[in-house]
Amino acid sequence: MMKKLVILTLLLFLSISLTGCNNDDPKVCEEGYELIGSECIIVCEEGYELVDGECVDPDAIDEDIYFALIGPDELTFEVGQAYSEKGFIAKDGKEYIGESNVTVTGDLIVNSSLEFIQEGTFYVTYTLNYNDEEIVLIRTINVVQAVTELNENCTEVEDTNLLFCEKIWTQYLHTVVKVRLYIDKESTVDSLEVFDHIENEIAYYNIFSDKYTEYEGVTNIWTINQNPSETHVIPENLFNMIEFTLEHQQDVDNLFNAALGPVLQVWHDYREECNTGGTCAVPPMEDLLAQNAYTDPSNIVLDRENLTITMQEHMSLDLGGVSKGYISGIITEYLDSLGIHGYLLNNGESNISIGGLHPTRETGEFILAVTDPTNPFTYYATVNLRDGDQLVTSGDYQQNYWVGEAFYHHIIHNETLMPERYNRSVSIVTSDPALADLYSTAIFLMPTSDGIEFVNSIDGLEGIWYDIDGVIHYSDNFEADYLRDVIE
Repeated sequence: MMKKLVILTLLLFLSISLTGCNNDDPKVCEEGYELIGSECIIVCEEGYELVDGECVDPDAIDEDIYFALIGPDELTFEVGQAYSEKGFIAKDGKEYIGESNVTVTGDLIVNSSLEFIQEGTFYVTYTLNYNDEEIVLIRTINVVQAVTELNENCTEVEDTNLLFCEKIWTQYLHTVVKVRLYIDKESTVDSLEVFDHIENEIAYYNIFSDKYTEYEGVTNIWTINQNPSETHVIPENLFNMIEFTLEHQQDVDNLFNAALGPVLQVWHDYREECNTGGTCAVPPMEDLLAQNAYTDPSNIVLDRENLTITMQEHMSLDLGGVSKGYISGIITEYLDSLGIHGYLLNNGESNISIGGLHPTRETGEFILAVTDPTNPFTYYATVNLRDGDQLVTSGDYQQNYWVGEAFYHHIIHNETLMPERYNRSVSIVTSDPALADLYSTAIFLMPTSDGIEFVNSIDGLEGIWYDIDGVIHYSDNFEADYLRDVIE
C-alpha cells in the first residue's frame, strides 16, 4: 500500500522559494542555476547532491530514509542582513513522510523586516519522529557585525601618506567638541574606536561634572550640592578632578575657587532672569555677601581612602573654570598614547590642544585663530602651535547680560564677588590643559599688568590680552614664540 504523501513545509520566517529560472529569451538562469538543455537546473555546493530538485547532504541518507537540511548546515550573516530559513526534506523512498517540529535556540532575534538585529550564534533545530525513531537536524547560524575597511570614514590628505579623520559632538559639556586626527595609511589605529573612546570619556565627565542635572543612580556635582553636609561616596575620576582643582587653586593666587558656587548661583539666576524673562538687575551686594559665607574651600573634606566628599551646609561646588581643561587633559593623554601623526582637539573653541605634526606644513606647526571678543565669529590674531601646546581663552563674550549701559559677564572675582572687566579676553599657551583652563580663568580677573607679570613669572606659560580699549598686550615671549599675525 502506497504510503500517504505528507508534504512538510516548515519555514522559520519566510516561505521557501524554489523558483530558479529566468524566463527571458534568450534564456538566462539566476545565480546558482545552470542551463541544461532548455531548463535551469540548480547547482549544488561541493559535498551536496541534488535530490528531487533540492541540494541535500548525502550523509543524511539512511537506506531509503532521507532527512536533510535544505542548504548548508552552517550559515553566516551580518547584523542587519535579511534571513530566510529554507527548511528540510524528509522522505522514505520516494514518498514524503512523518511530522517534524522546529525550534530556535540561542535567543534568535529578528525584526519585522526579517533582519538580524544582534550578533551571536543561533541554532535552528528540526526533529523528525518516524517509525518510533527520533532524528534531529541542527542548522548553525552565525550573526556577525558587518566588516568595514579600516578608517574608511577618513579622507586622504593630498600628496601625503596620511588620512584625515574628524568627529564632532554637540550634546556634551554644553559646548561643541571637535577632534581631528591625522593617521598614517599603514597604521592599525582604528579611528572609529578612537572616537568611541573619546566620546565615552566626554559622556562620563559630562554626567559627573554636571551641576544642573540629576541622573538616576548617579552621584555627581548636582547630587553633592543638593545635600552638601552629607558624606557622598563618589567615583574616583570625579574625586581626582575635585582634588586636582583644590590643590591647584593656590597656584593662581586663589583667584579661582571651586567653592564659589553659592555666589555664582546668584549671578546665574539674575543673568537668566534678564536673558529669558526680560527683568535685568544687578544682585544686591548683601545677597552676594550672605552667600559668600559658604564659599570657604577649607570646608570641603575629601577622603581618598573611602572616596568620599563632605562639605558645610549651604555650600556648593562649581568646576566650570577647570572642567573642560581637565577633560581635555584626559583625552590628550589617550591620543598621545596612540602614536598617531597628529591631532587637534577643540573643546568648545576656548580649549584647543595640539599633538604631533600638521600633515602639510614643513614645520609641522598648526595655525590657530584667536577669537575676537567684539565679534566671536571672527578673530583678531593667528598663532603657531606645536606638539603639546594648549591654547585656552577666557573672555566676556559668552554668558553675559546688560543692565542699562552696564555689561556683566559670568566670570566672578572671588574677593570682590563681581565680574571684573580689565580685559575683553585673555588667551594663554602652555603644556598642561587642565592648568591652562585654571590659569586663564584667574588671569582674566587680574588687571592687565598684574596678569602679564603673573604669566612672565611662570616658565612655559605665555599669553595675549585684548583689553577693554582694544589694545593688544603680550607676555615677554609670546610674540617671538607663538604670534603669527595680528588682524587689523
